[in-house]
Amino acid sequence: MNTRHQRKFKVFANGVALALAEVIFWVALFVGYYSIKRVAPNVQLENEGWWTILLVLPISLAVFMWGLRHKQQWAKALADEDLWPKLLPQWRPQLHGWRFFCWRMALAAMLIGVLDLKVGARLKEVKSEGADLMVALDVSTSMEAEDTGSSRIDLAKQSIQRLVNTLDGDRMGLVIFAGDAFVQCPITTDYGALKLFLDGVTADLVPVQGTAVGRAIEVCTQGFDPESPASKMIVVFTDGENHEDDAVAMAEDALDRGIEVHTVGMGSISGAPIPLYDRFGRSRGFKTDTDGNPIVTALDDATLIQVAEAGNGTYVQAGKGFVNIAPIIGAMNALDQTETSTVAYTDFTHHFHWFFMIALFFILAEGALNLTFKPRIAS
Repeated sequence: MNTRHQRKFKVFANGVALALAEVIFWVALFVGYYSIKRVAPNVQLENEGWWTILLVLPISLAVFMWGLRHKQQWAKALADEDLWPKLLPQWRPQLHGWRFFCWRMALAAMLIGVLDLKVGARLKEVKSEGADLMVALDVSTSMEAEDTGSSRIDLAKQSIQRLVNTLDGDRMGLVIFAGDAFVQCPITTDYGALKLFLDGVTADLVPVQGTAVGRAIEVCTQGFDPESPASKMIVVFTDGENHEDDAVAMAEDALDRGIEVHTVGMGSISGAPIPLYDRFGRSRGFKTDTDGNPIVTALDDATLIQVAEAGNGTYVQAGKGFVNIAPIIGAMNALDQTETSTVAYTDFTHHFHWFFMIALFFILAEGALNLTFKPRIAS
């Protein structure tokens, strides 16, 4: 292998190493954090809402790769590649790659430090005044239809996020359902943890397909603390295509227990097909029936209105890209506000300084690389 080919191979290998480092970094970051959250709920981020600042990292990689490519084209125009070591001793793509890696890891550590990892030292009973709310979110495949501006499930998740942001002292839990229903997040006042569990919801979490609205109401009812004197309310986000059980009867049973049931209809009455995408997000057409015809899923508002009426609640229909949750918030505020207690972590120890120390290490490592491999130009 001649020198030019060796140089190209080293550049290619360096690019592959950077790409692998990128993948490993993101996998380790998200899998590690979500795994820790599940086994150690006392580990939290003080500024969890600022996670979008991490988008600086892939942007910085794209800018670096573009700059490296631009410089390489400039160097090719200046001289033949075999003459680069003599004419451009400072031009070392491999060294630039590893120096960038050090700077980028330093930037990543600083950004994670800004998010401020904290660990709660002890559990403490926290008293608050409010009501208890259980939200049921339909995750059946029909919720992937895109007749609400975005997919039904994405719009529902955004609306639930907005609902969480209005809470102050109220407790809330999350149930997901399709052909069966499960508690995704137990009732809590830890709104940060609630949002974390909500973010992880996708349309394939429940293996049994269908739309068991009645079962969802039943699981929500069971999710309340029976000893709590707080007023209770259930909100169901679904397209209402209920083929599994008697949702109206379950709403009546919930009301008999003093629990209001409200419904939010996701979708349009005219309906829409269910899109299919490959793992790269490219469209693969629509879901079809056995005859090859696209399956059209439509909002069953009649059923949802009946469920809301049976549960002494309100019915809200989603619009194009927006759900008016004001009636739901109004119903929450109309409930009797009762003092309740819950267990939460307190006495947090902040660990942002460790990430700043890691950042300093990589900055020093970059400086060491620069000094160690600094080219010497012969006089």
